[in-house]
Amino acid sequence: MTAFSGKRVVVMGLGRFGGGIGVARWLCEQGARVLVTDLGTEAALAQSVASLEDLSLEYRLGGHDAADLDGCDLIVVSPAVDKRKSGFFQTAVEKGIPWTSEMTLFLERCCARIVGITGTAGKSTTTAMVGVVLEAARQAPGWRHGRVWLGGNIGRSLLADLGSMSPDDVVVLELSSFQLEDTVRLGKSPDLALVTNVRENHLDRHGSLQAYAEAKGNGFDTKTMRQVVRLRKLDSADREEQEELLDLYKRALGLAV
Repeated sequence: MTAFSGKRVVVMGLGRFGGGIGVARWLCEQGARVLVTDLGTEAALAQSVASLEDLSLEYRLGGHDAADLDGCDLIVVSPAVDKRKSGFFQTAVEKGIPWTSEMTLFLERCCARIVGITGTAGKSTTTAMVGVVLEAARQAPGWRHGRVWLGGNIGRSLLADLGSMSPDDVVVLELSSFQLEDTVRLGKSPDLALVTNVRENHLDRHGSLQAYAEAKGNGFDTKTMRQVVRLRKLDSADREEQEELLDLYKRALGLAV
């Protein structure tokens, strides 16, 4: 028996890049009764649906139906969903249905040490490079940790690997601003965080550079981090703008670097 056994869980957003697929499969394995809903059509999501064909779950594709929230115990929201604008999500909130995300579910249960990597540009490359470097170090004499895991926004959910992780392991996570939006309620941060840079991006979602920087800083609570966040100077051509944006990021993280 798990905490999800027999629970009715709605996964909002299947997508095509791994997160929705990973959490839907993991929830089914935990004994939950899962319904997946997505604005995308069955044709558009055919590959994702095919990857879950061995599981017993329901689908609502091509749109959301508020009736699917009846008797719902939990809604797992894709980071791609703009919760401020989604009528389906707002209806769930009005009904008092608890909500979470794939990344939050993972962070709540991960016992390993976490390296969190974010930034406007270069975070996928940096995450992959850090993963390669740590894996090479693991193969060398003197390595004092366990296995190295790579996941997050880079495309792979690590929920299925939770049972194989140990406190000595190292998890390298790429974290987008959308994912970090949902982790602020956790009170848990990566053991080491790396910010590649910050520039104006996703302002249609966040509204302003300040809000975007704050979303990036949400997941990095300096009171719970065991290592200091290191910031690389922004690579804007204008030095004055570099300093302004760097100060903005530092304020969002509550740092004096």
